Amino acid sequence: MSIHTPAVELEDAHAPTISIFINDTHYKVTERTLTGAQIATLGGVPDGNQIFLEVPGPGEDRPVGRDEPIELKSGMRFYDVPAGNLG
Repeated sequence: MSIHTPAVELEDAHAPTISIFINDTHYKVTERTLTGAQIATLGGVPDGNQIFLEVPGPGEDRPVGRDEPIELKSGMRFYDVPAGNLG
């Protein structure tokens, strides 16, 4: 597994980082909230692909809208699925 730190200028060098995964790639961010579009951009997800938040346990993974703000917590895992592969 590779670790990738996005080239984001930090406003506060002492801000705590949040570790998230997008398609099994590790990212460290300082933002507490990102939209689905920002998560897609960070992870290099193609336009048109659906982003999902992996839900631990037997529940269904949750789709994330491009305009939907997501409050981030370390360890969250996101992945994308091409539009033709849904359902």
